[in-house]
Amino acid sequence: MRRTLLAAALLLSATAAWAATEDTIKRGFNVSDGGTLTLDADVGDVKVVAGGSGVAVEIHRRARNADDLKEHEVTFAQNGNDVTIKGERERSWFRTDWNFDVQWNIRVPKHFNVKLHTSGGDIDLTDLDGTVDADTSGGDVSAGRISGPATLKTSGGDIDVKLARGNVVAKTSGGDITVGDSDGTVEARTSGGEITLSRVGGDVYARTSGGGIKIEEASGTVDASTSGGSITARLARQPRGDSKLSTSGGSVTVWLASGIGVDLDAHSSGGDVTSDIPVTVLGKMDEDTVRGKVAGGGPKLVLRTSGGGVRVKQM
Repeated sequence: MRRTLLAAALLLSATAAWAATEDTIKRGFNVSDGGTLTLDADVGDVKVVAGGSGVAVEIHRRARNADDLKEHEVTFAQNGNDVTIKGERERSWFRTDWNFDVQWNIRVPKHFNVKLHTSGGDIDLTDLDGTVDADTSGGDVSAGRISGPATLKTSGGDIDVKLARGNVVAKTSGGDITVGDSDGTVEARTSGGEITLSRVGGDVYARTSGGGIKIEEASGTVDASTSGGSITARLARQPRGDSKLSTSGGSVTVWLASGIGVDLDAHSSGGDVTSDIPVTVLGKMDEDTVRGKVAGGGPKLVLRTSGGGVRVKQM
């Protein structure tokens, strides 16, 4: 019984200690559409939503003790229609025991640009119409609907975009990249994961060293390469330029919509090459190589693999 009471007392004491070292900072800024929010967060998760008027900021901080809160400085500045927020911890060679958590919740006008950086958390974006520039050194980046051009970067997580109306640049060193329907071009780079793209209205540039690439539908040219997986892609419209899909660790499968004309150049070092679509062969055709014209020819479609077969199919 004594042990139970002691444990309960310690738990209440710890809870009280946490409660005593929590605070919330709130600020509001009178701005209109077209401005820019700049956030330089030394640590913490960031969530930005669009709607309403002005910029509203709510920062919830939680620390192990009051001294940690005091050593975290948050500053605000407004210059016309632009708002700048900075969070910074006091640097000390003697401090190696930080136990600190910050949640940045920010609302901006619908047509507003955002430039976000955090060194230790996730970034969550919802329904933004302006330009987006977001990067984190230690978390995931997720976005709902983005209407403007977006550049999303992380060194230690996944990137997930549900819907994009503008061009998208997504780069990560340690996770997967997923982009839903997008009207513009998509550039996706990862060193440690898979790339999955839904319907892409513009050109595609995809690179990964540690996973497969799947493009459900592309209306522009495709430049995709991986060292560690298979590639599948559907070309829905006549490409305006040359496309190349290559892998060192899997197969390549491409579906072509009816009537698409390309100059096919397909070769496999680790399997055979097959086509369900008629190809006017140029030169000699081998089991591992097919070169010729599809539907009268057009831009080049180069397919390469060292670790599997190549398949060309009709959509």
